[in-house]
Formats: sequence, C-alpha cells, structure tokens
Amino acid sequence: MNVTQDEIVDRQATLNIEVGAESLEEHMARAYQSLVGRVAVPGFRKGKAPRQIFERAFGRDRLIEEALETMVPQVVQEAIDETELEAAGTPRIEVIERDPSPKIKAIVPLTPTVELGDYNAIRFEDKPDVITDEQVEESLARIREGNATWEPKEGAAELDDMAVLEKMTATADDKEFISSENVEYVIFAEATYPVPGFSTEVVGMAAGDSKEFSLIIPDDYPNPDAAGKTALFSISVSEVKKKILPELDDEFANGIAEGFETLEELKAKIATDLETEVKNFFTRQIEDKAVDAVVENSKVEIPPITIEHESEHVLSEQQQQLTRFNMSLQDYMTGIGKSPDEIVADARETAKTRLIRALVVEELANAESVEVSEEDLRAEINLMKQSATSPADRAQYETDRARESISTMLKRRSALTRLVEIATQDQTEPEAKAPAKPMKKAPAKKATAKSGAASKKKTPAKKKPKSSPTK
Repeated sequence: MNVTQDEIVDRQATLNIEVGAESLEEHMARAYQSLVGRVAVPGFRKGKAPRQIFERAFGRDRLIEEALETMVPQVVQEAIDETELEAAGTPRIEVIERDPSPKIKAIVPLTPTVELGDYNAIRFEDKPDVITDEQVEESLARIREGNATWEPKEGAAELDDMAVLEKMTATADDKEFISSENVEYVIFAEATYPVPGFSTEVVGMAAGDSKEFSLIIPDDYPNPDAAGKTALFSISVSEVKKKILPELDDEFANGIAEGFETLEELKAKIATDLETEVKNFFTRQIEDKAVDAVVENSKVEIPPITIEHESEHVLSEQQQQLTRFNMSLQDYMTGIGKSPDEIVADARETAKTRLIRALVVEELANAESVEVSEEDLRAEINLMKQSATSPADRAQYETDRARESISTMLKRRSALTRLVEIATQDQTEPEAKAPAKPMKKAPAKKATAKSGAASKKKTPAKKKPKSSPTK
C-alpha cells in the first residue's frame, strides 16, 4: 500500500492511497467465500460453485464491489495510523479506481483546535433579583386558586363562573367541526377557546337555557374547513357553578401537598422556592453570556466535515420534533417561509455554533484542570438510573462509553460553574428591583389564565385537592 498526504487545509488531511493488486486479490477471495454461500448459482448448491463459475455468472465487478466493502475502511484506517494523524470523526472516502490496483482518496477530519482568549477578564454586573413580598403573595394566590372548589349557583352565569355545557356544536358551511358534551367551561373575558367571543355569549345563561349564535372563526384556526368563515354555534347549559376560594389560614397551609403547620411557614417555603428559581435562571443567563464572551475572544478551527456531520444531527432532531407534532417538513417550510436550501443552511449554522460552544467549554475545563471524581461520577450515574424503566436501560449507564460521556458532561458543568464564578466575582450583595414590603395577608387575585374546557367530569364541591407550594 502506498500513501501520500496533501497539505492540511481547514483541519482536514487528504490521503491518497494506492492498494496493490495482490491486496485486492486477497479481499476478493474473501468476498467470494462470503458471496458463494449466500447467492444461488444455477447448477450448484449454495457454497459449492467454483470461483470461475461464480465470476462468469455474476461478473468480476460483483466480487470487486464486495471486496471494497471490507477493504476500503481497513486500508483507510491503516493509512491514518501510518501517517499518525489525529483523526476526529468519519473520513469522507472516494474510490477513484477499482481494478486492478484500487486508488482511494480519503479526506480525514482532524481534532479541532481551540485557542482560548482571556476568560479571566470577563465580568458582568448583572445581579439576581430579590424576591419581594408581593411576589410571594402572588404565588400564594395562585396556590389558592388551584385549591378552589366549585358549587352550584342559582341564576345566570357571570364572568369567572363555570357553565356546564350539556351540548356544544359548531358548523361552518353546513359542516360540523365542533361536537362536545358536558364541557365544564370557565368564563373569562379574554378567553380564546373555542374561538374569541364565545365566552361573552355564555354570560347571562342559566341552567336549562339554550342558545344559538354566530361568530367569525379566526384565519389561523387549526381546522382549515372552518378557518376564516362565519360559524353557527349551538349550546345548552345544564348547570352554573361559582368558584369558592379557601380561607388563607393555617388549616389551608396544612392541607396542601407538603403540609405546613402555619400559613407563615408556607409563605417562607414559597419565598425559598422562588429564590431558588430566580438564582437558577440567573445562573443560566450568566452562563450563556459568559460562554458567548469566551467564544468571541477565542479562535476555534473545526473541519468542515465535522460541521456537516453535526448539521445532519441537527436536521434529524428537527425532523423528529416535527414528527412528534404530526407536521411534515414541507408544511414546516411553508409555515416559516423558507426553502430546503435555507433550512440546510440554518442547520449548518446551528451545528457550527453548537460545536464551537461545546469545544470552548471543553477547553475551559482543561484550562481549569477540572477533574471528575469516581464518587461524583457514581452519584450522577445512580441519579440517571432512577429514570430508567428496565434493567437493560440501567445497564447502559455502566458501559465505558456511557461513563466517558457522563464524565465529559460533569467536566463541562464544573467548567461553567467556574466561569460564572469568574464573571461575577466582583459583585456585591444583589439589590432588589423594588423595595420589599412587610408580609401581610392579601386578598387573592383573580386568575389570569385563559378560559377553556377544564374537564368533561363535574367537579365535586368543597373538595381540597393537594398541590405543591410553588406549582
């Protein structure tokens, strides 16, 4: 085998490989042994036809193609080893000549290079917000709303009431596109379900009332048969209910999921959870900004082949996501107004950005001499195993490949933590956006969620469902 190497360009090495005829013959002999046992030759049992007969029946090219399937990867790897290249990824291979002495061109992606800038000089003045008493009261009000019950009400339905729609139908151009029964409909002024203006029509109806009315369906309505058309709605109300909010007292605090002795303990827990959320969000923001700053000041060179491979992963992930939403790629492109070439170009940019950020963080971990202890690795593996649904799934986390991947993830996580420390080390105590006020009991605010069909089952009155403090 003769190997020559062209000049390295863009972290890619081009190898020109010429394989001797004797080497091709060896692989063709193996190819014959493999094929003769799988392919039926007229007049012979499988595996018994002589090679000359086999070649006469199927052609020499059939043996060559089979031989190249095993020979090419082998000789390319041997050429990489011989030239001592730091290969990082799958080479792009082209067979220039096949017979009698195969010639192969292999473009080998090399390990990307990263030259970090002065990341120790990065500083941000951002500070996490301080949780105010008003925010605690707002969260408490949401918990209270979540524990509300519904009781039958005499008279007409008003805003914030619930109307049980015994029947609800809608037709457009004589085609029915809505047909539901026993829908518990919460009435909000700005409701958009099933269409804007529907909730206004329900206001004023009492148990036993029926009504027909027309509404214009929005152009972006999911059902194309109804979108943009005037629809005729028909509804009948079997019951009207009013919302009953629980008293904000120690009994209420004790009745939720975690159970607290006093209302003040519940408020303290809410404040702690909100502070954790704010700090986590702040940390993620600083991480992104800091990595962007490091990337901007660093020099990274990645082989184009590596970027192409990563862009294929991006496109595959995109396709999987579209499949989950039952959307075709063509519909997606039409919706965002982009051509296939533009989609591919976007995927390439996403891939390049993703690779650069990952490489910079990895190099940062090396610069900071980040190490992962066996104890930390074991703890992370055990944590991941908890989400596994079978022994086989749990076992996969113990493979060498999985352990290496998890170790890399932990190194990057530690590197990001260190980067945040560097970027925020000159900060003083965070200041609140607004001065905190003394905690006091506040009346619950009305829910601002959009109206919709809550359930087809009726809600029992005066029942306290459990809920988490900050959910």
